[in-house]
Amino acid sequence: WIDVYPTPGKRSGAYSNGSAYDVHPYILLNFNGRYDDVSTLAHEMGHALHSYYANKTQPFPLADYSTFVAEVASTFNETLLIHKMLREIQDDDTRLSLLMNYLDGIKGTVFRQTQFAEFELRMHEMAERGEPLTGDAFTKLYGDILKEYYGHDKGVCRIDDLYAVEWAYIPHFYYNFYVYQYSTSFTAATALAEETLGGGEGAAQRYLRFISAGGSDHPIAILREAGVDMTTAEPFRKTMAVMNRTMDEIEAILARRQGVK
Repeated sequence: WIDVYPTPGKRSGAYSNGSAYDVHPYILLNFNGRYDDVSTLAHEMGHALHSYYANKTQPFPLADYSTFVAEVASTFNETLLIHKMLREIQDDDTRLSLLMNYLDGIKGTVFRQTQFAEFELRMHEMAERGEPLTGDAFTKLYGDILKEYYGHDKGVCRIDDLYAVEWAYIPHFYYNFYVYQYSTSFTAATALAEETLGGGEGAAQRYLRFISAGGSDHPIAILREAGVDMTTAEPFRKTMAVMNRTMDEIEAILARRQGVK
């Protein structure tokens, strides 16, 4: 199932392909024994098992799942991994590294991808209003959004004007409108993981039904059946609670290292 190690001439990165119906998924890895490699394995196995169970359960026309749920199983696996690591590791330095890595993932997925999606949406709104779509207009728009998200005007984080041209090298903007689904998948996965790790009655069984559902229903309905209602703010609130809990533990470790009670 898995091509594990780097070899001469092998492409870099990692990838899971489960698109061949009734054939088990294949995973490409470049495993070097680091935590990131373990996390990547968990991530790709989430994709692989999602495809495996969907293909085994659904007929061919209904086996493929939508982009809206595509990153849920992978992120769910990453969340289970970080919880296992934090449960077993007591060393503050290692825990701090794991917590910071997880917090950075929340920032990069929930906030940054939402920021990207807002930029895309407002570009389309400009087009609908008949406004000129120029590089200068996009740079100003992107810069304004960056400053809003990072609290520039409130003195939280100073954003240099040079960052406003970042939009030009982000390839996602040249594809269809989809990056918001990274953020929604993360919040859905976090809500599912919190319920499962908390021992919620039937949570594990609902999760297995979710990864077996493929495209047999609308993705919102599939997630609702799994116990996550994406038409409400509850998944986002649960994700923010996890983020705050993570920051609290980071601050507690830093306080201990500085000798502060």
